[in-house]
Amino acid sequence: MDETPSNAGYRWRGRTENHTLTSGLDDYPRASVPSTGELHVDLYSWVAYMVRLNAELTGTGDAELALHLDMLDKIHWSEQEKMYCDVSTGVREDYDELEDEGSGVERVFVCHRGYVSLFPMLLGLVSPDSDKLGHILDMIEDPEELWTEFGVRSLSKRDEYYGQGENYWRGPIWININYLILSSLHRNYMSAEGPYQGQARSIYTRLRQNLMSNVFEQYQSSRFFWEQYNPEDGSGQRTHPFTGWTTLIVLVMSEKY
Repeated sequence: MDETPSNAGYRWRGRTENHTLTSGLDDYPRASVPSTGELHVDLYSWVAYMVRLNAELTGTGDAELALHLDMLDKIHWSEQEKMYCDVSTGVREDYDELEDEGSGVERVFVCHRGYVSLFPMLLGLVSPDSDKLGHILDMIEDPEELWTEFGVRSLSKRDEYYGQGENYWRGPIWININYLILSSLHRNYMSAEGPYQGQARSIYTRLRQNLMSNVFEQYQSSRFFWEQYNPEDGSGQRTHPFTGWTTLIVLVMSEKY
């Protein structure tokens, strides 16, 4: 990783020890010591996605997109962990001012299997024939990692932070991210020829059914749509009634992505 510039990526501002509120995934585990040297894979993925949209709308920018996709892999893919990870390049606890780190700064992967590590796939930035996609799909459908009968959990069951602390994005199932998973599988992978087409189609079919069944069952028992769902028993939890992103289940039912 040393040959990649330490400032080549992007970071969410406003980090605290337990929260990255600007990311929208409030308490999802990040580097244990917040610093201005962090590089966040979900933010990089959003930027690369915007570059792709710009290229599609203008008919230009293909070279810039190719550069962003190449740098996404160089900065955030851990060959050892076989997943996309955040990166930490420093320990200075100054969240609002960039520091000049110079050269030779050690960069360390910060890997927590869950929603954040899925973002390159969620936004269709991983090629259908890439072995990286295979590793991501394996993670999604592993019941000891992210898979449940009720939807894809936000953090791996094996992660040390699973279910800990505030436990907002540390295990619970969120319909908005599950919608993005289904959308990407439907748009980018289950219809594209490649070594993982069958696996993508299988995950899509089972996940869609699990989500529809559980949201309907919880609505029948409580008469509420819920902000999130428990990964252990599927029960609705947190804010209710919640007709925000949880009603994306209607688009899931109609397969409109």
